[in-house]
Amino acid sequence: MPQRFELVALALPAGCPPESVPPAVGRLISAAWPGMSRAQLMDRARRLDMRASLRVQPGSGPIGPDGLTQFRLALTFADGRFELVAHVRRVKRRRAGARRQKPSLPPARDIRQQTLF
Repeated sequence: MPQRFELVALALPAGCPPESVPPAVGRLISAAWPGMSRAQLMDRARRLDMRASLRVQPGSGPIGPDGLTQFRLALTFADGRFELVAHVRRVKRRRAGARRQKPSLPPARDIRQQTLF
């Protein structure tokens, strides 16, 4: 069975200045939240007219004891292509007969701060 992961953080690759982030990718970053699943991340990208590919980062090594590892998030959109580093955590499997965990929901946003992003 495949492993399940949840997003911990998104980061820029080393040597990539924040000014080089395209506006479309900036919208995806602002729509992401810690704890979202891979499916939720792919769905957000699709809603923003992007194709997303999540692959293990070359040279990131094995999954650590806390379940954290790095993935490469490649985003393809109308104006080009951009890559981010996704820090993800492996989600433990539930035991047989246990209830399903509720899906992660986006955090509540204060409408007064919408113009800040």
